[in-house]
Amino acid sequence: MRSAELFSALSRPRGATRPHLPASGLLAALLLLIGTSQILLWRFLDLMPLWGCLAALGALVAMAALFRRDARLADVTIAPRTLATGFAVALLVLVLGGEGRFFYAHADWQVRGAVLRDLAATPWPFAYDSADGPMLLRAPLGMYLVPGAVGQIFGTRAAELALLFQNAALLGLVLALGASLFTTPRARAIALLVVIGFSGLDLIGQLLAGQPLSYTSDRWNVAIFLAPVTQVFTGPQHALAAWTGALLYLFWRTEKCRLATFLMPLPLLALWSPLTVMGLLPFAAHAGIETLRRRELRLADIAAPAATTLIALPGLLYLAAASDTVGMGEASLTLSQYLAFEALEVGPWLLALVMIGRHGRFGGVTLAITAGVLLIFPLIQVGVSSDFVMRASPPALAILSVAVADALNAPVETGRRLWKGVLIGALLIGLATPAFEIARALRYPPQPESLCNYMAVVPGGFATYVAPLARVPDAIAPREPAIIAQSHPDRCWSGPWPNPLAAQYAAEDRQRSTDD
Repeated sequence: MRSAELFSALSRPRGATRPHLPASGLLAALLLLIGTSQILLWRFLDLMPLWGCLAALGALVAMAALFRRDARLADVTIAPRTLATGFAVALLVLVLGGEGRFFYAHADWQVRGAVLRDLAATPWPFAYDSADGPMLLRAPLGMYLVPGAVGQIFGTRAAELALLFQNAALLGLVLALGASLFTTPRARAIALLVVIGFSGLDLIGQLLAGQPLSYTSDRWNVAIFLAPVTQVFTGPQHALAAWTGALLYLFWRTEKCRLATFLMPLPLLALWSPLTVMGLLPFAAHAGIETLRRRELRLADIAAPAATTLIALPGLLYLAAASDTVGMGEASLTLSQYLAFEALEVGPWLLALVMIGRHGRFGGVTLAITAGVLLIFPLIQVGVSSDFVMRASPPALAILSVAVADALNAPVETGRRLWKGVLIGALLIGLATPAFEIARALRYPPQPESLCNYMAVVPGGFATYVAPLARVPDAIAPREPAIIAQSHPDRCWSGPWPNPLAAQYAAEDRQRSTDD
């Protein structure tokens, strides 16, 4: 900094407005946070020496710099206070969800904690010993690799804290950038409350299904749409991938960025949540087709996502290894279950948005694609039970929540105020879902330390988490992985881990068995 600039900064009057941060720089940070995990996967699989990974990281930095060349982004800036607020909200939500082990964590973290422990405590690469031969950890590891690398140096506790702050940084960036979609502090505050508190009418669904309210309220039907708070509490990697992709689409939709800016990060998100990327494809197709229709396609719109796809290629091969064992088919959902599910989960939102004005900022084709995704995806099954609809629907749900926030902020014609009341009423009923999640986090003891490896927590492993090493493509298979021996410890956690959802899961398993 030159001396004149330094003097100017130091002599700024108290209370003077601080310079706003360019959105291009924040998006570059987002890309680097997401993309670094792809490069660390190369180290986990022993595909590349350290110098090669550093070269790839340099290429990723160069690609992140391309955001500065998007002229539309030049007009988008974020106030430092907005960024600080986004980070604070993100940190609070993630801590309440159990990250960092300060509060209770959903039973899903019994698996997630074991995966993080293995990546932090076991030299890379490694595989698990099993009766069927060595099994490679083959899962969406995007969220775990940076904290795991930290744990390799500083220990598992450091890995847990690194996971918390990594996710808080990502979520904080998404919330701060998302605030730029709204022009006034009041509108931004309403949007934040709507997006965080958004949910279907799960409370009514539970009452109709005869479920105790202590159950996770999203799970009253065979199909499942997770509320944002539930997404963060149970599977933050899927939520972060979904909200990042949804944010980029909304930036493109409101002409805050070009097609290249929207598409470039998407291939990197697959290592965080491949099903979420599938949920983003209809929106990416809309952006691509519309760009072609307007004759605005540029070389960068093809070259930029092609470059990130090249970086993500080992990760895509890794995720595809033995993927036929995951399975795909038609969801076991009866007509009455489907109609009740759609009527309570998205019916009020979609109907009210159409009646208020389907030609708003996020209406038209965007609303049609969102509705199509939310109406069709519950009929598809990929993986175990409702995995596909749970993980592929969040981008559309995030876009729907922003459309609702926009409708609540916009003036409504006199004859259509009833539908704005419908949105407010549905939002108030839906608040029960995040309220019960937070109450559960405060009621039960904090998440204990994980003491076991993944295969001890899940004997035999899930097909979505491990693959036979013999079926991993030679191009990415680690040559001499360390083998984690089988173990059968008396306990896998340092303290009690009550699972208030066990009865619910057992009931769901019995229902699936009956349907089969």
